[in-house]
Amino acid sequence: MFKTLAIFVILLGFGYAYPPTRARMVLAAKPALVRMGPVGERVLMPIQRYNTRQEIKFILDQISLAKTEGKELPEDQTFQRWLTKRLLTKNNGKDPWGHPYFLIRVGGQATVGSVGQDGRRGTGDDIRESFHL
Repeated sequence: MFKTLAIFVILLGFGYAYPPTRARMVLAAKPALVRMGPVGERVLMPIQRYNTRQEIKFILDQISLAKTEGKELPEDQTFQRWLTKRLLTKNNGKDPWGHPYFLIRVGGQATVGSVGQDGRRGTGDDIRESFHL
């Protein structure tokens, strides 16, 4: 019995050490983690941030693809409509905290981001990625 439990814990540790696997493991356990309150929230936070970064990178790839194909590029004001029309994001254009992703285009540079858990842009928990159009 002890060997089985030890092997299970070791395998669980290896799975948790690899970010994509960790994300899947934690999201599967999300209902239980939410009920755990602050402790569960502390476990969920890095996973939600990782998933947000991955989704932002996917959105940037889609913008780059649209540019390459000569299709419509999103503007700041029409970004959410562009997301729902062009992409199939996990949460219909919203981050894991339920806030819409944002786009800022300045000159030839575009920044896609999430306002993070606090819901306010320009704070320390924002997640952003930029690229040149």
